[in-house]
Amino acid sequence: MYRFSFHRPLIAISLGLVSHSVSAALQPIAEAPLANDTELHCHFNRDASTDCTTTYRYTILKPNGREMLSRIDFDYSEGDTFEVISAQSTQPGAKPVALAATQIDTRSAPNPDQGFSRDKQTSLAFPNLRVGTRIRYTVRHHYPAKPLMSQFHYVLKFGPGAARRDRFKARFTAERPIHWRSEMFDAFNVTPSSNGKTLDVALKAPIYLNYINESSAAALLRIPRLEVGSAVERQAYFGDFAQRYNQILGANLPAQAAVAVAAARSLAPAEQVAALMQHINDHYRYLGDWRASERGYVPFSLAEIEQHGYGDCKDLATLLTAMLKAVGIKAETAWVSRGDVVDALLIPGTQAPNHAIVRAEVNGQVWWLDPTNPVFAPGQTMPDIQDRWVLVNDAQSQVREERIPLERPEVSIRLDKQVQYGKEGDGAVKATIIFSRLPLMQMSAADRQQGTTATDQNICANFGNDISDCQITREPTGFVVHDGYSVTARMNDQRALEKLANDYVYTDPSLKDRWEGYVNYRRQGQQADLYLGNPETYDYTYTLTGGKMEKAIPGCTVRSPWYDLDLDGKLQDGSLRYHYRLSQKKRWLTHAEVTSDAFGKMIDEARACAEQVHQVVKF
Repeated sequence: MYRFSFHRPLIAISLGLVSHSVSAALQPIAEAPLANDTELHCHFNRDASTDCTTTYRYTILKPNGREMLSRIDFDYSEGDTFEVISAQSTQPGAKPVALAATQIDTRSAPNPDQGFSRDKQTSLAFPNLRVGTRIRYTVRHHYPAKPLMSQFHYVLKFGPGAARRDRFKARFTAERPIHWRSEMFDAFNVTPSSNGKTLDVALKAPIYLNYINESSAAALLRIPRLEVGSAVERQAYFGDFAQRYNQILGANLPAQAAVAVAAARSLAPAEQVAALMQHINDHYRYLGDWRASERGYVPFSLAEIEQHGYGDCKDLATLLTAMLKAVGIKAETAWVSRGDVVDALLIPGTQAPNHAIVRAEVNGQVWWLDPTNPVFAPGQTMPDIQDRWVLVNDAQSQVREERIPLERPEVSIRLDKQVQYGKEGDGAVKATIIFSRLPLMQMSAADRQQGTTATDQNICANFGNDISDCQITREPTGFVVHDGYSVTARMNDQRALEKLANDYVYTDPSLKDRWEGYVNYRRQGQQADLYLGNPETYDYTYTLTGGKMEKAIPGCTVRSPWYDLDLDGKLQDGSLRYHYRLSQKKRWLTHAEVTSDAFGKMIDEARACAEQVHQVVKF
């Protein structure tokens, strides 16, 4: 399910990067709080179960390293076998002391936010930790094969972290040849055996990689990664699942679903999809249930899903697919990796996807449907499944790879704001905001989760820092939303202008702050990639009256691979009317892009463009 940010500004478009006043950098190795040495051996059994034995060694280098090791947790499924083979700590200048059995605790793990599980959790609590303490523990974990899973697939990732990695060594063994793929893995030696059934991995030299003072919107799009598997063909991994899904889809629809399908038959295709999505939203909630068994990729039957009244992604996607097919819409189940960051598909194995959705063909277009979400905008794809690979299961149980495209930067917010200034720098504000696309979906989800009053207050707060008497007029939102949703706002802004000597100053932060954020990124030496969200276009018109503005707006145009900006304005009798249109064309900006000369040139042009709006206002 897409995680909506209910308190995210609905009409503000600044990046929020300007809050950093200190330099970002890679943390010096001398500040590493921990040193780590890990040795791993995993054996992949013929039945696709896996046995892994791992030895961890840590040395506490700084006081905060003690807190990081205060309690060490291992979560695992009820059907797994987990064992602590040994655990000990060694104080500086002393002999190793075994961890007492009373310091090892096993219990039921907490349930996930939206689901039931019978996972277990084993925790280790080492006593008397201080700088210089060394701890060592070895655990063995048996992962039984999941239903219908005949192949093995294992992923190793090495992202930034607080521990200095002094040594890493892994050995993978199997009853059949091991295939492997990697990216950004130059820091490791990978050595396969002559028969292909053993693969050794070793870190070439100690490494420490930890970022400090990065933006809250920062992440890394690529990190060192190794994948091993028993095959490299997607059909080998997903063929049996595809057959099982189609068997489930071949059953008769349960009673409620059949009634909903009958009611939707007379509608146009797009309306049919909306009606069936509405039915699932009304009658089912997103809730994973792993109490009875570890189902892995296998959904419940259609009858079981209806009986439960809830389901996880694979359950709801399967039910929606069956209902769409019943009204004559071509629909197929699909597997995707959901999230802001998605890894390239090195091996198309069972560790690659984490989410099930529906591919539907509606009026000659492909729609990617996710029935776990609390809102639906016909024809639009959520940001967390855009611009990535997807594995689609056809009616013959053949699994093919497609790509979900990036959304186009269509207009998502159209604002017409009128301000009548008073002589004390205050302003009477009247505005019409037309919401579409993701901002409209965010509003609908916010209304559903926190109520319309909180959402209205959020809208008001985006108009200034000292707003009073704010009145919002709008129609109720629903689960199905359509572009062009209108909101009217009236309010008083006590600080519409900033005082400057005997005059006042007008600045448009929505046009200015974004570029200042990028300037800070470059100046402070930030290193990570930046997540922007949905490609969108903002269309804003301002009419400012009541004061005398003396500077005309000549207008400007900025074009780049990342943003397009157009500004024009008209000064008449001291009043100003201006309009700008800003298109954000990417979901992500890489570090290389933000620090490039071309991006710097775009920033300079956009800042100069924003400066045209800066005005001294006289009364």
